[in-house]
Amino acid sequence: MAQPEIWIGTIEISWSDEKSTPNVFRPAFTVVTTWATSSQEFRENYIQILTSHGWNLLGVERANPVPNDGEFSEEVEDMLERTRSNPNAIIYGTFYSYPVM
Repeated sequence: MAQPEIWIGTIEISWSDEKSTPNVFRPAFTVVTTWATSSQEFRENYIQILTSHGWNLLGVERANPVPNDGEFSEEVEDMLERTRSNPNAIIYGTFYSYPVM
């Protein structure tokens, strides 16, 4: 059985503001870090959290194990450190929303 390692990926979601516009879904993207043994497990780890908030997954990009020699922003380095110290971690970065044309 494969040993879990820290994975990182960018996910795109849709969400709505339930108070003001519950039927209007807006897209956003964020970086996620978590422990996983495969891309499937990476996806399963965060999809439960997404659905518990009523968010929908639109896509996943660049989901891979974290490279030993990778250079990351301060925010992502903080996420990775928090993930390293918690084997159950599913850490989300800043959500960036964008308008739909």
